[in-house]
Amino acid sequence: MLTVTAGAVDATAFLGLGHAFAALATGNLLLLGFAAAGAQDISLVRPLLALAGFTVGAAVGDAAVDWLRDRGRRWFVLALLLEAAFLWTAAGYALSEDAAGRPDSRQSAVVFLLVAFAMGWRNRVTWEARIPDMPTTLVQMSLVKMVVDAMSLGRGGGGPAMPKVRRLATVVGMFAGGVCGAALVLNLGVGPALGVIAGSVTGTALLYAVGPWLRPPAARPPDSGWEGPGSTDPGPPGQLGARG
Repeated sequence: MLTVTAGAVDATAFLGLGHAFAALATGNLLLLGFAAAGAQDISLVRPLLALAGFTVGAAVGDAAVDWLRDRGRRWFVLALLLEAAFLWTAAGYALSEDAAGRPDSRQSAVVFLLVAFAMGWRNRVTWEARIPDMPTTLVQMSLVKMVVDAMSLGRGGGGPAMPKVRRLATVVGMFAGGVCGAALVLNLGVGPALGVIAGSVTGTALLYAVGPWLRPPAARPPDSGWEGPGSTDPGPPGQLGARG
C-alpha cells in the first residue's frame, strides 16, 4: 500500500502541482540538471522546493524515529500516522486555497513543500523499517532483481518465492499508484487526491496497530551499518509488537 501511495503522490505532484516529483528525488535532480542546461518549460523552482522539503522531512523523521525507537514506542505505526497527518494537512490546505489547477501559485508551492516533506519523512521511516526487497518510493533495484530472477529461472535456478513476490508487488504497486493518482488529480483535483492518499496511509497505520496478523517491522539497530532501501543487505526482518 505504501508503494501504491508513493506512485499516487508523485502523479499528483507532477500533474497537479508543477512538473516535479515529491518522492522521487532522482527525478528532481535530473529536472534541475535539465533546467540548468536551459531546457525550455522546465523550472528550477519546483525541483528545488521538492528537494528542500524532502531533505527537511528526512532530517525531522530521523530525529523523530530515533526518539520513538529509543523509548520503546511502536514507532512504525506512529510514524505512519504522522506522515498521514502531513498529507491531511496538505490536502486541507489545497482544498481551502483552491490550489488545484494553478501549479505556479504560491498556494500550490506550500502544498508541494508539505507533500515533499511527508515523502522525505517516509523514506527515513522505510529505511528504519528495512523491509527486504520492498522500497516504497523507487523501483530500479526491484526491476534489476526481477530480471536476475527471470534469468536464474532460465538457467534452472530457483530460490525462495516470497522475495520475488515482493519485488513484483513493488513494481506493480508503483505503476498502479501512478495510474490511480493521475486519475484522481485529473478528475477530482489536488485536494481530493491528497485526501484519498492520506486516508490510505492512515488505514495502513491502523491495520498495523490493530491487526494481529500483521507485524510492524523492527527498527534498524543504530549501529547496523545498513545503507537504506537500495542496499543489497537489508538485514533480517524483525518484530516490533513486543516492544509496545
